[in-house]
Amino acid sequence: MASTNPPPATPLPPITHILETALYVRDLAASVKFYKEAFNISPFRELPNLAAISLGTTTLLLFQLGATTADVHTPTGTIPAHGPTAPITDSLLSASASTPREHLGQHFCFAVARPEDVQRWDDHLVALGVPISGRMRWEGGGRSVYFVDPDGHVGEVGSKGIWPHFAIEGEY
Repeated sequence: MASTNPPPATPLPPITHILETALYVRDLAASVKFYKEAFNISPFRELPNLAAISLGTTTLLLFQLGATTADVHTPTGTIPAHGPTAPITDSLLSASASTPREHLGQHFCFAVARPEDVQRWDDHLVALGVPISGRMRWEGGGRSVYFVDPDGHVGEVGSKGIWPHFAIEGEY
């Protein structure tokens, strides 16, 4: 992205983390139920097209698929349209049980402090019958377990040690 504007006179404030992660779901109520039962996390806000779940200083947003295709204008500003375009949404919503399941397959990772915590989550998810799609032991000492949610999104529970900036010896 080329720019002809001169650099700012003072440095820009640093970006510290991702504040929100959005997943687009076919059945909002079913997805809320899944995350409540599998991870013991509940929305702090529920609207007809959205469930917002607090995870420490970040937020997991579950959006009803197809319900975010128009800008939302409020007295305080505008939230732009987002999510899959209409042809993709139509295809995802029309997929039936008799055809191969179409899905977005978005990825996200829930963080836990210790590698042994991952095993506890792995055991819990298996006991609930949640599909496990992979497991990983990372070079930095971390561990991950990957699961598939009701919409085909690939979730992960990962510990410290999977990334250099999320090291085992660092603060959580």
